[in-house]
Amino acid sequence: MNKERSYSELTKAYRTVQMQNKEKFVQTLYIDILLHESLLKEKREKIKREIDSSLDAKDKELFFTLVEQLKKLEAELNA
Repeated sequence: MNKERSYSELTKAYRTVQMQNKEKFVQTLYIDILLHESLLKEKREKIKREIDSSLDAKDKELFFTLVEQLKKLEAELNA
């Protein structure tokens, strides 16, 4: 028996593989974005807690440093 595929069958199989690869890439990209955003949000919460601690300790210099970090982080989250 001859198990050779026709040109149209090979083309269809190739397109199917290409679509699957694109879908996997998009899924990977989406997961990466979600993880990155989650890490940034966790970092934002940590900075906010540190800001509260700096206020409690009346550490003005640390407060302003943390506020600048928070501003940069917020800009990155909103980009």
